[in-house]
Amino acid sequence: MNQDTMTSEVNLGTAQTQTQTQTQTQTQTSPGSGVLTKPPFTLAWAAGFVDGEGCIYICKQRFRDPTRKLSYRLGFSIMQNDLEVLEHFRGGMGITEPIYKVKRLPQHSRQVYTLICSGKNALRLITILLPFLVRKREEAQTAVAYWEDCMGGKRPGGKGWSSQVTADREAKFLHMRALK
Repeated sequence: MNQDTMTSEVNLGTAQTQTQTQTQTQTQTSPGSGVLTKPPFTLAWAAGFVDGEGCIYICKQRFRDPTRKLSYRLGFSIMQNDLEVLEHFRGGMGITEPIYKVKRLPQHSRQVYTLICSGKNALRLITILLPFLVRKREEAQTAVAYWEDCMGGKRPGGKGWSSQVTADREAKFLHMRALK
């Protein structure tokens, strides 16, 4: 078995996503019909879509209440004015989060849609696409390092995070911001 077929299928919970060696739909027109079907979903296609249109980020949230500490959150979002393409991405990746309409502004010539994931769901998506990313690879690596090294997804408890964890989270936040 060669390396291309070894990665032929990745389990994404209830959905099965296929790589470049297998396709879910045809990209050719049906003979005589003139109808073009959806392109195949591959992880390479999804990574290219994310490289061009996606955003991987660590969000820093401040609270009005001065007794509350800063909060950091891992996130992923992607915006698109073609709802069908965004739905194709969401379906292929097995994402259950809803697609939202963005409030249309006068400078928008078309309706814009967004898909947002945070926490574990963002990490899952980023981890699956990481081997295929080019432009956003370092951002994805920083996101994974944040999650693993800075106790991503864990709650701080009554005393809050230690000063070391807080410093590590801030460092990853600043590194991610510098990559933008």
